[in-house]
Amino acid sequence: MSTMNVSEEKARIRKEIRRRRSLLSSEVLNDIEKSLPEFISAIDDDELKKKLGSAKRIALYRSFNGEVPVDGLAEYFISKGIKCCFPRIENDAMVFCDCESLNDSEFTKSSIGINEPVSSKPAVDPKDIDVVVLPAVAYNEEGTRLGMGGGFYDRFIGLLGSDRPYLLGICYEFQICSDVPGTDNDISADFIAVIPEETYGE
Repeated sequence: MSTMNVSEEKARIRKEIRRRRSLLSSEVLNDIEKSLPEFISAIDDDELKKKLGSAKRIALYRSFNGEVPVDGLAEYFISKGIKCCFPRIENDAMVFCDCESLNDSEFTKSSIGINEPVSSKPAVDPKDIDVVVLPAVAYNEEGTRLGMGGGFYDRFIGLLGSDRPYLLGICYEFQICSDVPGTDNDISADFIAVIPEETYGE
């Protein structure tokens, strides 16, 4: 697949997944958010259980535009005494900052409306992050991730090389797309937790 065709295919998939996500009601998203800690805890995968069980700091995101809502999962981790950090864009690069809670006082809206840690919060050392819960538009069956196109996660993870944290993808079933094209710069999840279609009643 040529570079142009890869770009066109990624754009097509992004458009379709955004359309599918826009159909999810706020009630369904709330239900998913509440049930996510139990859903993740019930997954029978030894490496996933080991990584989450030993993690001292987990990076998550604040959901936007129909992304899988992980606020409930973050609150669950915080209640377990695990540090939780969230992304902020600085000088066209992504940093992660610890937040004690999801209170509005700890976050501010970015120019496109995403909740980011307030500027007074310092960036954490990426090597101190044990697990990253990835946002994504789509994955293929091999775990290759398709993001929104900014490349922030690809660059952040890529710079860490072999020291990178464990990467956990959480997605709706319709986000698994066999035709997600992969490039050398695209990161792949170590494990993908797929929320079954009957959960959101399409």
